[in-house]
Amino acid sequence: MSNKGYEQIINAVINDSDIYLSDIPEIDLYMDQIISLIEDKYKDHKKSPKDKLLTKTMINNYSKEGIIKPIKGKKYSRAHIIQMLMIYSMKNTLTIKEIKEVFISGNFDKDTLIKCYEDFIEDKSKIRQMTKEMVTSFMEDKNLTLEEDSDKLVALLGITAMSSYMKNIAQRIIDEYFMEGK
Repeated sequence: MSNKGYEQIINAVINDSDIYLSDIPEIDLYMDQIISLIEDKYKDHKKSPKDKLLTKTMINNYSKEGIIKPIKGKKYSRAHIIQMLMIYSMKNTLTIKEIKEVFISGNFDKDTLIKCYEDFIEDKSKIRQMTKEMVTSFMEDKNLTLEEDSDKLVALLGITAMSSYMKNIAQRIIDEYFMEGK
């Protein structure tokens, strides 16, 4: 890999796809339709083509746990789909218990969920750029090229530390503002 090989990695990661509000139908969908929508729109999120981003079991567990609002019949509303997309966005960093606290403790009606998701999608381009700048700055400040095993290890340690700090900040926000009995 060249001196700036990490830029290819960063760009591949931050240029992932999004599901926009316009991609989410206004009509209620069956579980299989939601899974197909997410699998189709987020296929570049997979590490392996065999990976499943969302399964029937996951959706059923979200419902049983009360993370998503109860459904009527066998179809899920646009607000349910948005909640599932939010869960998907948070679950790599937060536990299902923490995500549940957010949705149970917060006052999120349908319109609020839609607005929050819309704001999040709009903000992602800035978040992508900030992430790229932060990692690039770290790599350049340390003059890391990823050509030497020691550079690779230092890069991994630094990037995982950044990730850990971000995760801890998110968890503190939940502890401070979303925990029941606060």
